[in-house]
Amino acid sequence: MSVDVRPFEPEDAAAVARLATTVQWPSLTDPEVVRRVCTAPGSSSYVAEDDGSVVGWAQALGDGVLQSHLSFLAVHPAHRRRGIARLLLVATFQATGTARIDLVTDADGRADGFYEGFAHRRMSGFRLYPGA
Repeated sequence: MSVDVRPFEPEDAAAVARLATTVQWPSLTDPEVVRRVCTAPGSSSYVAEDDGSVVGWAQALGDGVLQSHLSFLAVHPAHRRRGIARLLLVATFQATGTARIDLVTDADGRADGFYEGFAHRRMSGFRLYPGA
């Protein structure tokens, strides 16, 4: 595998926005929004490159001590099942400096046990939209 996983740089925003379009995440198709998300306080963001093209991206928010939250993890469909998502998740988690990472996902049955491949505890939760 010739994939390079490295920290997000503001110049990556347009490529990440294109990836978000490909994986149908409409809230992240604006490069300026991507840049702000990836450079926000407490944010840890990594990209995966293959031959100079961004093929994956992950972003987490954390307190730097105990708790972090995996906000986004995407790999271009043509590059899946090569271990890229695992590399991105591990790099992003390590960058948070936290003891654990939570995530909210609707991937049950579609992720082929990806998240279950990590030591974990399944929990239920809510996604809240205060003020909506």
